[in-house]
Amino acid sequence: MMTLLRRELVEHPASWMVPAVLGALFVVAALFAVFGIARVGIDEIQFDSDLMAEAADPMQIRAVLTVMFLSIATLFSGVISVIIAFYLLDALYAERKDRSILFWKSLPVSDLKTVGSKYLTGFLVMPLQALAMFLATAVLVWLIAGLAGAVAGTGQFLLQGPLALLQAAIVMAYGLIAFGLWLAPVHAWLLLVSAFARRAVLAWAVLPPLLAIVAEKVLFDTKYFAFLLGQRLSGGMELAFSGEGSAAIVAEDEGFSAVFPALSDLMTPGRLLAAPELWGGLVVAAVFLAGAVWLRRWRDDS
Repeated sequence: MMTLLRRELVEHPASWMVPAVLGALFVVAALFAVFGIARVGIDEIQFDSDLMAEAADPMQIRAVLTVMFLSIATLFSGVISVIIAFYLLDALYAERKDRSILFWKSLPVSDLKTVGSKYLTGFLVMPLQALAMFLATAVLVWLIAGLAGAVAGTGQFLLQGPLALLQAAIVMAYGLIAFGLWLAPVHAWLLLVSAFARRAVLAWAVLPPLLAIVAEKVLFDTKYFAFLLGQRLSGGMELAFSGEGSAAIVAEDEGFSAVFPALSDLMTPGRLLAAPELWGGLVVAAVFLAGAVWLRRWRDDS
């Protein structure tokens, strides 16, 4: 399985290259923001020391860093979600298109393991890569802001950074897991289409649900399937997170012991796991994955 996972990462470098480019852009933006290159020019670099001194309150600085890290984490999560969708849509189709499936089927690896490795890559490995890229980006941005603050006369940016970064990393890791579980039937559907379609994979993935929506509206004048699909594509964030903790996460007293009470107000895994829609979706995902395994077993044409 580890070999199969490594194969997926080698064949799909976009899973780490795109987050790496995104992280580099954030670092460059942080340098521009700190040194004011866009405003005063590269030959007139200066620090706005008065502004930095006014913002030296530890709680305000931690709040600013937390909001900044959470914003970066949200963007990384959105980007990797799009990459995962296109990866799953291409995962089983590409090996039939370039005929490499003939080589892979000659190896003593079952179709179940192969399909499972592709699903696991999208569910676990790629999100872990995105989390690692986020941490590297956030650390660099924190160091840039911290060093600028130290030069301006306050070390609070360096002191408050680890706590804010820990909060953002926990929220991002939890969000990626919750998002992956909630979108399991969608991801499994993309793998099923990838194993079935001879060409125009994106059209095969999108048109059947749209036709089902139109047919339901015409025949029964209802929108149940459209509602269910929209609810599924929302990512389940209304179940996984509560807005009640958004203020507490940046307003608790100082100290790492305050992180987890604040996060417990923001993250609601119990509500997500108790939702019947989650478990119904996992059952549908299992059916779609079984179909993808069966199709790969009997189809090797492009």
